[in-house]
Amino acid sequence: MVAGKGVLVLTKEEIESVLTLDEAIAAVEDGFKAFSSGRAEIPFPVALQIADHNGDIHIKPGYIKGYDTYTVKIASGFYDNPKAGLPASHGMLLLFDSKTGYPLCFEVDRCYLTDLRTAAAGAVAARALAKKSVDTVCVIGTGTQARFQIEALSRVRRFSELRVWGRNKQHVRKYAQDMRKVLDAEVVEARTVKDAVTGSEIVVTATMSTAPIVRADWLEAGMHITAMGSDDPGKQELETAVLGKADKVVVDSLKQCARLGELHHALDDGTLEETDVHAELGDVLLGKRPGRESDAEITVCDLTGLAVQDVVTSQLVYDRAVKKRMGSRIKV
Repeated sequence: MVAGKGVLVLTKEEIESVLTLDEAIAAVEDGFKAFSSGRAEIPFPVALQIADHNGDIHIKPGYIKGYDTYTVKIASGFYDNPKAGLPASHGMLLLFDSKTGYPLCFEVDRCYLTDLRTAAAGAVAARALAKKSVDTVCVIGTGTQARFQIEALSRVRRFSELRVWGRNKQHVRKYAQDMRKVLDAEVVEARTVKDAVTGSEIVVTATMSTAPIVRADWLEAGMHITAMGSDDPGKQELETAVLGKADKVVVDSLKQCARLGELHHALDDGTLEETDVHAELGDVLLGKRPGRESDAEITVCDLTGLAVQDVVTSQLVYDRAVKKRMGSRIKV
């Protein structure tokens, strides 16, 4: 950074204009590879609960060796906000010069990059672990991430039918209407979770559930499950027997999932030991461990969200914004 230029501030709209979903998928795959090859410094995330107002804040710092910047992300979820007509999520990413520690950029993305990179991770996982040829997929959840996940999935797998289930029928109907406009697939509103899951070849769970939704009895040969809602110890979307029944359980980070993810619950009740985990996703992408080896395997990927995903996407946004002379600057 040149002294005197100030700190670059980018808005959500500016960030959206410089990074596509396909580019995010490629960047996040590179991020997982960096993580599993030892090139990333990723401390355990800080979680702050605001129980008085049904909120939580996650703070995730990260750095990839050789990068010009390091990133600190602050993302919040205040789950009563929609009742007041406000978004449930907000946040920003702070980029600092990795040589001097000087602040370079505030990406005030209102959690857009978090949503984008989380969906990108789901696509990366499906490309590595799901069958190459699928007809039917399902999503459990109707929120922003449920939309992002399926749109990202459509970039790596073609499918003819999407089933959706959510607790609120009006939200399910609105989700189906919206997704029919962006997908080249039939969108079916499932009556029950079982109806959505049974017969689906890819299952995506994108909820804030604190109790299991998907049951092991519904699993079928060849199914892949991407579970991304369990990002703190109190959340759970899969019955632990789902992980026990899977042929391969893959995680984004063994250390993190053992404390936060679906794996955390399976370890706690004795369904799995850490040695039962097949691999971290980055190891599969690097070829250190195999991904799907047959169309009959049942695979599960537990995604808790890694700071390395924020590092690669925020750096890309910053580089492009500087090149295009976007944003505004403030002195600090």
